[in-house]
Amino acid sequence: MPGAGDRGKALARWLGAGLLVEEVDNTVTLIILAVVGGVIGLLILILLLKKLIAFILKKTREKKKECLVSSSGNDNTENGLPGSKAEEKPPTKV
Repeated sequence: MPGAGDRGKALARWLGAGLLVEEVDNTVTLIILAVVGGVIGLLILILLLKKLIAFILKKTREKKKECLVSSSGNDNTENGLPGSKAEEKPPTKV
């Protein structure tokens, strides 16, 4: 059968000027490079997602803090606005 015993033989090509080049199967090399590239890409994706989630959590915490601080608008005792509880005066009797 043709090609049945060609497993151990490397195919060769003439490039001209007397150069003989062996053709090599690069399948394993390509698979290794694809796996390494995939792992690096996955690490970059994980790190970017981590930064994005941390940024979103930080922003939501800041909004909650702002709401808690600004919710004291009904209590005017500290800032001395008219009508505050600290400045209540009894009505004058005439």
